[in-house]
Amino acid sequence: FLVGDANCDGTVNALDAALILQFSAGLLNSLPCPMGADANADGTVNALDAALVLQFSAGLLRSLPP
Repeated sequence: FLVGDANCDGTVNALDAALILQFSAGLLNSLPCPMGADANADGTVNALDAALVLQFSAGLLRSLPP
């Protein structure tokens, strides 16, 4: 899996962040790539992961945690 890639399309972008936010708000029951959605590798998919994904996709972070 690719860290930050919540929709399994092979890229990390704002669409992944949107899915992560929807999941963390309870609007989605599951994610296509739950392991990839946990961008900070803390064992929980939440808004912090979405924030990291957005920062990465905007070029504000060079990488996401392994």
